[in-house]
Amino acid sequence: MIKKIHYCWFGSPVPEAVRQNVRKWKELNPDFEIIEWNESNIDVSRFEFGRRCLEQNKWGFLGDIVRLQALVEHGGFYLDCDVELFQPLSRLPVDHRFTLGYMYNCALGTAFLYAPPQHPLCISLLSLHNEIRKECWPVSNTIYTDYFINEVPEFLLNGKKWQSDLATLYPKEFFEQPAFIRSRGFSIHHCCGSWMPGKSHSFILNQAFCHQVKWLKRKINTALALRRNEFYPYYRAALKGVSLKKNYDWRIRQ
Repeated sequence: MIKKIHYCWFGSPVPEAVRQNVRKWKELNPDFEIIEWNESNIDVSRFEFGRRCLEQNKWGFLGDIVRLQALVEHGGFYLDCDVELFQPLSRLPVDHRFTLGYMYNCALGTAFLYAPPQHPLCISLLSLHNEIRKECWPVSNTIYTDYFINEVPEFLLNGKKWQSDLATLYPKEFFEQPAFIRSRGFSIHHCCGSWMPGKSHSFILNQAFCHQVKWLKRKINTALALRRNEFYPYYRAALKGVSLKKNYDWRIRQ
């Protein structure tokens, strides 16, 4: 296990809610190095997509490149700033595989990642950012899900735990969504949407008394979002054991 935690913050001072969350990461993982990536210590100039992000102040999209650069170069864990940990990272059985989870049953999550340095899937995902058309701004969930259903052998987008020699994928309640019994999940992604204009960066940590309310609200919202998601037909096919391929709608035509 690479004992490093990477996170990103660009464009403004780090909010107190984020600082508080990072302190909690440190309390749970005292022997880990925590690295904040920002304008002063990362160079994205070799990526045209990264240069566009800087020019247009699209900080959340910039983080999509930076998280992969950090994992390829250093290895370790990447966490979005609004991921709340419930357990020490040392309890997660990671190895040479790229580790991530579902956001919904039909889409991969990118808020919690682990990889050793120079992992081939991370290298490929990073390279894909050089193929994004100038007029397109695909979210990282779309890029990862497109890549897995099109390029990763034997992968089925069915929302279930899956493992190959290159990757380990967990159900949505493990990293992203709250589990009904909180201790059964590893973390929660609060989905503050700091990459969206006008969104608040605040979120409430460690409020056990409202956990079931949070679980129910996310359960309803997730169920509604599922059928509207672009990958829903691919998920339905995967439940029947069929792997459908999908056009990279955001990619430069080959």
